[in-house]
Amino acid sequence: MKHFNSCSIFLIATSIHVAFSLLSDAAYHGPFPKVPKDMGTIQLGAFIFDNADLLDITGPMEVFGAPFNNLDIEVNFIGTSLKPVKTAHSVLLTPRYTLSNAPKMDLFFIPGGPGIASVMNSTKIMRQVTKRVKESTWTMTVCVGSAVLAKTGLMDGYNMTTNKAAFQRIVDNSKGMNINWIKRARWVQDGKYVTSSGVAAGMDAALYILSEFTSFANAQNVSNFIEYSWHKDANDDPFADLYP
Repeated sequence: MKHFNSCSIFLIATSIHVAFSLLSDAAYHGPFPKVPKDMGTIQLGAFIFDNADLLDITGPMEVFGAPFNNLDIEVNFIGTSLKPVKTAHSVLLTPRYTLSNAPKMDLFFIPGGPGIASVMNSTKIMRQVTKRVKESTWTMTVCVGSAVLAKTGLMDGYNMTTNKAAFQRIVDNSKGMNINWIKRARWVQDGKYVTSSGVAAGMDAALYILSEFTSFANAQNVSNFIEYSWHKDANDDPFADLYP
């Protein structure tokens, strides 16, 4: 009998997820880009705004900002202004940059939360977000942050996922866009984009990205250290069936 270690199982699960995307209505745009050898410190720009979901932001930042994760990265909060933003959980976060004055961010991050409505209703903000996504090497969304990414118009022909409680609403609101929304997915990787399901799923997606940036073993070590049970299989989504 052939035995597989945890890394092999992770690679098999990722391959199945890729195959699923290839069989879907949208074409698959290739694997997640590796870190260029000459990049130096990765600049992560986390877009924050009033009424953003707190765990959408802090969960992935726990992974990306961990001092023991063997990743050369700098985490930057980016706002629409330099004023502190009040998250949906009444915690204040202070931006380092604004969307208009921030340097180029290698990894651009968009959380969800009730505050996305104000973001999506602002032509100016959406124009700035679109520019940030275009110039990024990688883009990640958590929860309904995927709706913001969808509205940029850059996701034509791509596979995405989002929060399962809001899934149908997000799909309905994106009608007319050529996006393949995948319901049973903890996260979806398509080219440079990683979109995750709701809230805590952002940590699974962040660990996946960390594994791509460094190694599976390194991501597993971070998961163990923060005592988080990592959903390594992108299709292992126990919440998809809760919302028919």
